[in-house]
Amino acid sequence: MRRNKSHNRRHRLGRGALMLAAIVATLGFAQLALAPLPRADAHVTVDPGTQIAAGGYGVVRLLVPSESDTAKTTAVSVTIPDGVDFTSARTTPVPGWTATVDHRSGADGRVTRITWTATTPDNALTSTELGQFAFSAGPWPTNTNTVNLPTEQRYSDGSTVSWNEIAVDQGSEPEHPAPVVHLGAAGQDAHGQALDHAETGSENPDWTSRWIAIAGLVVAVLALVALAFVYRSGRNRPE
Repeated sequence: MRRNKSHNRRHRLGRGALMLAAIVATLGFAQLALAPLPRADAHVTVDPGTQIAAGGYGVVRLLVPSESDTAKTTAVSVTIPDGVDFTSARTTPVPGWTATVDHRSGADGRVTRITWTATTPDNALTSTELGQFAFSAGPWPTNTNTVNLPTEQRYSDGSTVSWNEIAVDQGSEPEHPAPVVHLGAAGQDAHGQALDHAETGSENPDWTSRWIAIAGLVVAVLALVALAFVYRSGRNRPE
């Protein structure tokens, strides 16, 4: 009788360990599935995969979350700052949204503003959505390695959030920072890598998050295998 109780106790412990390992493995799979998704910050930001060379043309992709729980984002407007003299700008179509490119009157006709507007209330961004708005423009300036793009985000309740503040140093971040485009040297991206074309905009995946998720998944699977081996060894051991 004592042997049966001991065997049943080990059996229950083994089942519990296997269930725990299965839960860990499931969490690893869930982390792996969610890792490629972009991180939805409360700020309007420039896609970190953006690659633009100073003096050239390039594609900027703005990531726009809707931070209001009660109103939808109905419009996004980017102001092209002085000193950035785009001679042309083209927008990437966004289903359910229209885009307009404003030019300054006069001989140069530089681009001054780019605006995207939802065509209907149903197409506006909710608090669970992340909008992506892209434009191709140039030439980008050669006398700086960063360009701030002041952006206005308008909501269905009539409110407007201005993302136009600039950090005073690298250790601080304002409450409403302006999206920042990082420029590389001529023929290079902001990381010093050679560009194949003057105009490019890539969606580089977040490989760091992916490798962390993969490593966690591998550890979970190995733990599951090891516990299964220990459990089987315990069952086969003579009483």
